[in-house]
Amino acid sequence: MQHKVGYQIAKRDVKEAVYLALPGWFMELALLLQNNNVQVSIEKSKNSAPPVLRYEIECLEERLKKTPEKLSAYTEFCKEFDVPEAQNCMKMLHAVAEMGTGDAVTQMNHLIMHVNEMQNRAEEIRNGKIAFRQKMIFSYPVIAATVKLLIDLTVGMIMMFHMLGSMGGAVQ
Repeated sequence: MQHKVGYQIAKRDVKEAVYLALPGWFMELALLLQNNNVQVSIEKSKNSAPPVLRYEIECLEERLKKTPEKLSAYTEFCKEFDVPEAQNCMKMLHAVAEMGTGDAVTQMNHLIMHVNEMQNRAEEIRNGKIAFRQKMIFSYPVIAATVKLLIDLTVGMIMMFHMLGSMGGAVQ
């Protein structure tokens, strides 16, 4: 049971790290696509990609070498982390790869628009984490003071009942 909980926590942390890393990688990919095709851009972006994405990028490269025309080669990217925006961006990359440079400008504009949405979502996640940390900074002293007060009151009541019990005489 404990290993399942640990796995879920680790998966959530990795998913969050992937979500925070994806917008930067997609933006770099969009810049590389101005001068290269999709496969070359992905290959060039691998070295500077965040470590949390490198394995997925390597798997993507392998799938693209085997079946570059299939949409599933693109949509399998980060599929286990359930990041819908990434799937949309990968579908757009597939469209750019299939169409060539014909409608690439429109597709790139859509890709950049989705990347901006992902960046906004990533900022919300970061801000939420910062707000939680700030709440905890102020909550820890309050919690500690409350616990100390409860302990003091409990000890005081025990002492009072003990003293009252020892003052009373034996009932005959």
